[in-house]
Amino acid sequence: MNIAFLNPPFRGTYNREVRFQAVSPQKALHPPIMLGYATAVCRDAGHRVDLIDSPALEIGAEETMARIVKFKPKYVVMLTSTASVISDGKLAKEIAKKTGAKTIAVGNHATAVPDDTLEKGFDFIARGEYDLTINKMANAKNAEKVEGISFKKGKKFIHNTHPPLIKNLDDLPFPAIEFLPNDQYYSALYKNPFTFVLAGRGCPHQCIYCAGPQLMSGRGYRFRSPENIVKELKHLKEKYEFKSVLFNDDTMNVNKKHILELCDLMVKEKVNLPWAAYSRVDSVDEEIARAMKRAGCFLVKIGYESGCDELLKSMKKGARATTAQARKATKFFNDAEIQIHGTFVFGMPGETVETIKKTINFAKELDLDFVQFSIAQPYPGTEFYNYLKSKGYMHFENWEDYLDDCGCIKPIFEYPNLSMDEMKHWIRQAYKEYYLRPHYVLKAIKQRLTNWNLLKTSLRSGWSLLQYIKED
Repeated sequence: MNIAFLNPPFRGTYNREVRFQAVSPQKALHPPIMLGYATAVCRDAGHRVDLIDSPALEIGAEETMARIVKFKPKYVVMLTSTASVISDGKLAKEIAKKTGAKTIAVGNHATAVPDDTLEKGFDFIARGEYDLTINKMANAKNAEKVEGISFKKGKKFIHNTHPPLIKNLDDLPFPAIEFLPNDQYYSALYKNPFTFVLAGRGCPHQCIYCAGPQLMSGRGYRFRSPENIVKELKHLKEKYEFKSVLFNDDTMNVNKKHILELCDLMVKEKVNLPWAAYSRVDSVDEEIARAMKRAGCFLVKIGYESGCDELLKSMKKGARATTAQARKATKFFNDAEIQIHGTFVFGMPGETVETIKKTINFAKELDLDFVQFSIAQPYPGTEFYNYLKSKGYMHFENWEDYLDDCGCIKPIFEYPNLSMDEMKHWIRQAYKEYYLRPHYVLKAIKQRLTNWNLLKTSLRSGWSLLQYIKED
């Protein structure tokens, strides 16, 4: 059976498989690795597959359609998202009309609001982790009986039993990235070209805004064996020309025993492939940081989120995720000579202009190598979305309102003491205050004079960021 997997065209360098789905101010572009997993499962089951990443290929709807028509699929699996679902649904209708294929929507948004997503033009939804679901649909005599799918029959929406989480991730094949334009993926933070690797799935923490664990991967961390991860890293190094990888787990180092065993094996097996990872402030100590450095880690992305302990509590970041612990974590990584990209979010319950200012000052105090300031995105199905909706704080007419005209995140909610315009202003002001400090400029110049790759990526992303800041 022919099965096409599609990351549809939308707003240029739009990213769907990220935590805040949008065009980034720095124009980063990330690979759709979950689509890659599902593609690999179907490929290994004997199906003829294609994986099309239209944003990375820089092709629009017409060229995407031509490739799908030529492939003649029975199913087209479409990665969708909150802001893009209307556009994706229109394309799904055209695909069905021109090819006769059945379209299957996957991702956080489709899982959260399957009825609404089906109404946009899709034939099926594969909810939750869909790696195995698509193959089961392809092999089934009656796809409507497959666990984990939703569809519409007449005027009635049918939702089959939710699929269980995949217990043994080592049983999955490596993502089918051979179909992807791997030289196109870019971020100013990494050594390019780069790709994603998942050491595990899920997160045991309870943050109210993070959609992945609440909708797809579960609130618990399932990790692959160190041997399986190292095998993939060696495969990537031998077959492709990646300069680095990002472990895209929500918190790769949440299990100390696992991260230390993995780092030890990476050293023993001489992987020698630079890597970056996500970390929380409460999931690192001196031993972990130094082990990560020895194994090739050059950068960590830390979700500091706020400089106010009260807001960290309101977003349910965790009892140990405090500003005091943030300072300790920063020192651990600085001492290990691992660069830090700190992320901060504006708009959590209790946010005011004063708490925003406090967060900006906290970021400057930490003096990180890179920062990202974002407006919180209340994705359907998350606790944050439900909170704002129950309070009447949401202000949007349709899903496309989640983005501004450039495809970047914009606020779709406001509080009695914090308006949408204030949030938009302070995002840009935060970048100005952080990156235009004389101290930071001098520090950045020194770093880049000895790092040619960082200089190149900084020129590209820096220009995009300056254009974004100027729009205020």
